[in-house]
Amino acid sequence: MTRRLLAALVAAVFTVAGCGVPVSSAADGFGATPGGAQDIGLARRKVAEGQVPLQEDFVAEGLYSEHDLPLDGSGCDQVLCLRTATGIAPAIDTGRQEVFVQVGFSSNVDGATFRRKPLDVALVIDHSGSMSGEPMEAVKEAARRLVGKLDENDTFSLVIFDDEVDTLVKQQPVKDRAALLNAIGKIEAEDSTCIECGLKEGFEQLAKRPVDAARSRRLFLFTDAMPNVGATGDSEFMDLLRSNSEAGRDTTVFGVNIAFGQELVTKISAVRGSNYFYLNNAERTQAVFGEDFDFLVTPIAYDLHMALTPAEGFRVEAVYGVPGVAPGVSTATLDVATVFLSRRRGAIVARMSSTGEVHPNQSVVASGFSFQPVEGAASPEVTLTAKYEGSEPLSATASWYSQSTVRKTVALTNFILGARKACEQWHKGEKAAASEVAQRTAALVRAEAEALDDAPLRTEAELAEKLAALMKP
Repeated sequence: MTRRLLAALVAAVFTVAGCGVPVSSAADGFGATPGGAQDIGLARRKVAEGQVPLQEDFVAEGLYSEHDLPLDGSGCDQVLCLRTATGIAPAIDTGRQEVFVQVGFSSNVDGATFRRKPLDVALVIDHSGSMSGEPMEAVKEAARRLVGKLDENDTFSLVIFDDEVDTLVKQQPVKDRAALLNAIGKIEAEDSTCIECGLKEGFEQLAKRPVDAARSRRLFLFTDAMPNVGATGDSEFMDLLRSNSEAGRDTTVFGVNIAFGQELVTKISAVRGSNYFYLNNAERTQAVFGEDFDFLVTPIAYDLHMALTPAEGFRVEAVYGVPGVAPGVSTATLDVATVFLSRRRGAIVARMSSTGEVHPNQSVVASGFSFQPVEGAASPEVTLTAKYEGSEPLSATASWYSQSTVRKTVALTNFILGARKACEQWHKGEKAAASEVAQRTAALVRAEAEALDDAPLRTEAELAEKLAALMKP
């Protein structure tokens, strides 16, 4: 990267058409986060139990969703607002100086007045043989907590499946809570796994409830995502979830068991209206069904579309936090099926490189975005732009961040990049190379955590150090 480019980005000013007076993001109501994976719980559990995760267990969107990544900027005056910030730093997988553009999410939903909509719930539980023991007990505890979050305005059904399906409670108002808890307590694990069977029956129970804009209909699936009967491919599950989403029946997947189909769930949870959580321990279960529950059932926008157009001399290397963007494209098209209300402010990160100099007043990147609020008319397209408005050069080896939050987000991104590369090499048998990458990654995350004095980032540094320790020759 050239010195002129670094200077350009130091002075890059992002403007968003139609926004108000700049204020701190702390003035917003709640945060917002893209649907799909909401954590990297499976990777955390494997490391805690002395296993080296697979590279797909480290999901960028999952890690971002676990952290609050607020960006300062114009005040948010609608249900979904996007902001941007820029960081310049070496990428750990290549060592090259790169431009990282963070797109941040926030909302003006008022915490004092927010109430989730009444819910029509289909609880679908995998009780196949692979769920026996601790996974089954963890699911029962989570299901009990879920029932505890429902009230007399909600309805509930309970479906269990192995290689067959059984409806223990048909869709009905939540009145006899003791009977619901008793039915959950009697579930035992046995036989094979037909996730398709459970999903179809659960959606049929939800279909008994009429479409009502004042209510939400959601299927909650508890599983280890290891189907061996019926549909087993991600495209089949995605088709099933898509068709039901179009009919107003959405899905939340809760993962359990260390033998878990992370790749399958990451794909199917990207369907419109869907999200996914891995319940790796009791503390995580308590948080999901305590502080987070009302948010995880509250989508605020669908079909967020962004077109990121690099200026001449720039190249999009990758986009993290949303799947399906090819590297090196002239325009990176980002499609986020669903954005949920959240206690945290989520992120998407575009990684860009430069092939030449940037001159004064030259645009660095432009991005147009639009979305469909869950309620109300579609948003008009808004354009974010960045221009070179300064001339002071920086050292070609320096790092620079427009805000402290983007520094943290770049550190998280480098953690994912390093962990994925190290795990890939490890499972290929390239143990020495894997160990070297893991050690560098741990050192980088630790250094950034201490520089920022950030407790959540220190937690990630500890995870990176444990992973590196597992890979020591």
